[in-house]
Parts: sequence; structure tokens; C-alpha cells
Amino acid sequence: MMRKVVVFVDVKGDELCSVIQQQVAKSVAEAEIVFLEGSFACTLNRRGRRMADSVGTFACFITEKTLDHADVVYAVYYMRLPVLSLTEGRRARVSILETPSSLGVADGGSTIEGRAEAIRRFFAFEPTKSAVIVFEGGDGVGKATQTAYMVKRLGSEGHRVGTIDFPSDIHRYGDLIREILSGKKGGIRDLDPKLFSLLYSLNRFDCLNELRYWMKRGTKVVLDRYYTANYGHQASKLSEDERVDFIRHLELVEVGWFQLPPSDAVIYLDLPPPVALTAMKGDNKREALDIHETANVSYKEDVRRTYMWCCRNMPGWFHVGCCTDEGVRHSREETHELAYGKIKHCISKA
Repeated sequence: MMRKVVVFVDVKGDELCSVIQQQVAKSVAEAEIVFLEGSFACTLNRRGRRMADSVGTFACFITEKTLDHADVVYAVYYMRLPVLSLTEGRRARVSILETPSSLGVADGGSTIEGRAEAIRRFFAFEPTKSAVIVFEGGDGVGKATQTAYMVKRLGSEGHRVGTIDFPSDIHRYGDLIREILSGKKGGIRDLDPKLFSLLYSLNRFDCLNELRYWMKRGTKVVLDRYYTANYGHQASKLSEDERVDFIRHLELVEVGWFQLPPSDAVIYLDLPPPVALTAMKGDNKREALDIHETANVSYKEDVRRTYMWCCRNMPGWFHVGCCTDEGVRHSREETHELAYGKIKHCISKA
């Protein structure tokens, strides 16, 4: 549970500072405003970086600087904090960087009234409209494709949409995970599932501020894999007697301890491993296969059985078959319609 909001502020003029304090007080029950003393990094170091990293704290940054300034780059790309830049600068596809125009302010924040409205909208939290929709499945089933289809569909319906592909290369331990998946650290059976799953968990934990901001803004978050991927790919390496307890442990770590937002709907895209392998081999755009993708059929069947168990026993899990009984794959559009039908309840509350 979020207990506190910390707002780092770097603006000029008493009037604008007063506007920020008033809007924060109206929008947030418990907040602390921290005015920058020097650079953003120096301010964090003086006050203790852990304040902005705390699980129970939502931190953000309001500034007149743009993405061309080191403070904004540090906040967005290193600290991964939501930033409201009150000055329109060069446009960038950064989901946690807002400007008056991105928030729909007509005058682009060129007046004090416009900036006040941008600040109000920045803190216009609508958490009841948010939802986390996850695509899971074995390798080669089309998770990335279906994630893209869902993002486009929900966006066309007027929803605010955010998306991440896990493991995330740009977040903590992303490069290490990719190196392990390349096989340089051993084969699929050489990796301790408990240790490897923790590495994935820490990679997702580095996205906490981003995910938390989306959830507070009423965003439909569509994810290509999430903590639920560990259920299939890591728990399946254990004996059947150990799997259930390990799955409960995985959820405790990421949702309970790390406080990542729980999934509202998990769509398991089911494709028999031989059919999926044929699809991967025929995909000329696909990069070199990793150790999960080149694993033997018995391991992939274990993963499939574990995912199927989740569909039968865990709330919010939905099975979507991606081919006919004869092994003929459904079209991308057909699979999307099946998946969309499963998550209507998640978006109807908006």
C-alpha cells in the first residue's frame, strides 16, 4: 500500500511554487514537497535516495526543465520517476514524462492558469480505472504480437494504455538476464529456479515507479510476461509437490514484498511446443533463440502443464487456444478476438 507522496520541485517564482503546494494538498492526503537544492541528484543524495526508492512511497518530479537537461534525464532514465515538465521541449516517447500538452492543456501551459491545470491533471489519480492485463505462454506463441494488438485496440477505444515487455532490457539486471538466456552461464537445467526467478523479480521491481504511476492514472497496463512468467518457466523445473508452494512464494515476493500491482487478467496463449517451434524457425525477424526457446520438448511440456494448472486453479487466469485440434494456427486477428473476449470484464469498470 502507498503511504506517502514525495514531490520534488524545481521551479522559479513564488506564485508557481504556491500553485504546486495548493494542487498537491488538494489531490494527495499525505505529501512532502522537496525543493531542489542544486541538482536533482545532489538533492537526492543529501536527503537519502532511499526516500524515493521506498516501496511505500510514490515519488515524482515537477520542473520547468526539459528532457534536454541532465536533471530530467536523471529522473526519467535513472531513477525512473514520473516527471511533469512545465516547459514544452522536444517530444520523446517516454511514458513517465508528462508535459502540459500531453495532459491535454489547451494553451500548453504558457500561462500560470495553464500550468496550474497541468499540475491538477498530473495529480488527477483514477486508480479504480486501472487494470493489469498479462500475456503469458511458451516461446513462439505470439505474446509480443498479441500484446501489440491489445494495446492498439484499447488505445482506439479511448483508454490510457501502458505496456512493458519483460524481462526489460533497459531496467536493472536486464543485460545480465539476456546473457544468462544466451546460454553463457549454463543450460536450462543448470540454473537454480529460485535464484533465477529472483533475478527476474528484481528486474520487474526496477519498474515499480513506472507501474505505480500508470496504476494511479487509471491506465490499462498490458504486459508481455509479468511475475506470472516465473510460474511457468521456473516453477515447472521443480517437482510437482514443490510447484504449488513455490508459486505462492513467487506471488508473495513480488506482490506482497515488492508491492508490484497484481494482475487482473492473465491470458495464457496455448500452442503445442512442436507447432510453436515450427513458427519460431520460420520467423526471419526473430533474433537468436535463447535457452528456453531451444530447450527440449519435455521441458516445454512441463512449462505448458504448469500454465494449464494455473488456468484451472488460479483466479484471473484464462486459457486461449491458438490452434485447432489438428495443429492449424488461428490467425492473429482470431487469436486477438478470443483474448479480447476474456478481458472485457477488466475494462468494463472504466
